[in-house]
Amino acid sequence: MFNPRAHNKSFLAKQLWNIHFKTDSVWIRWIHHFYLNSSTIWSVHAHYSSSPLWKAIISVRDLLLQLCGDFKSSITLPSSWSTGAGFFLSHAYDFFRPVGSAVSWGRMVWEQWSLPKYSFILWLAVLGKLRTHDRLVLSLLIPIVCFVGKWKSPIIICFLLVNGHVVCGQ
Repeated sequence: MFNPRAHNKSFLAKQLWNIHFKTDSVWIRWIHHFYLNSSTIWSVHAHYSSSPLWKAIISVRDLLLQLCGDFKSSITLPSSWSTGAGFFLSHAYDFFRPVGSAVSWGRMVWEQWSLPKYSFILWLAVLGKLRTHDRLVLSLLIPIVCFVGKWKSPIIICFLLVNGHVVCGQ
């Protein structure tokens, strides 16, 4: 499942990496002149008047320092991500996104041959979140059409959950 926060952090990590290596661009030169002066990206702090982008880059830097432990590991980790063109962002995304535990039913529900509609319904059923008639009776007002007699007109009976008891009304 797509995680936009991890996606944004991976792009910010790429900008952090570009600032660290002084990639030749006008924006990077401006950052070095305006924010860094004679220090490095690893030692500056964001001021309250700094731009939101700069604050976000500094927060990703702080997150990397926190997760890696020290400065050297914070440099080594992104350098392992840059194995080729375009691989940095995918490795950074994999690093920042939360990874859940594997479930036993995952391969059965998300089969390649299955239509998305049926996969989604099966997924809801496995999680116990499928709104079946018995679950709707317990949580909502449910109109049920009953035919009285052989050719009589229909009567609508509603079931409502009141204080834990099912109340029937017409």
